[in-house]
Amino acid sequence: MVNTIREKLLPQDLLVKIPELGFNAETSLAEIVIHVKYFFEPFTWLVAECEVQGDDVLFYGYVIHRGAPFFSEWGSFRLKQLAEVQSDEGFGVELDLQFKSCKFSEYK
Repeated sequence: MVNTIREKLLPQDLLVKIPELGFNAETSLAEIVIHVKYFFEPFTWLVAECEVQGDDVLFYGYVIHRGAPFFSEWGSFRLKQLAEVQSDEGFGVELDLQFKSCKFSEYK
């Protein structure tokens, strides 16, 4: 199951493009590059850094809550957590295959 989750939500070609945790420690938030975008209404997860930890991946990025934008924040989240999110109809978090890396200040 772990390999299936990684293949679907974090293909190897994307994983190798994301810098390790702490890479942006000296970078202003506006200049941090977002490499991957996940979505599931009303949330969007923007990935800036990651670290493989056993059979999981720890991400650092920005989580947007469209229904309550004041709850949007920078923080950590795990691939397994994203994989567990499902609607009553069985839909889950999706990887935005059209997303192009950009600075956080350029994200719309």
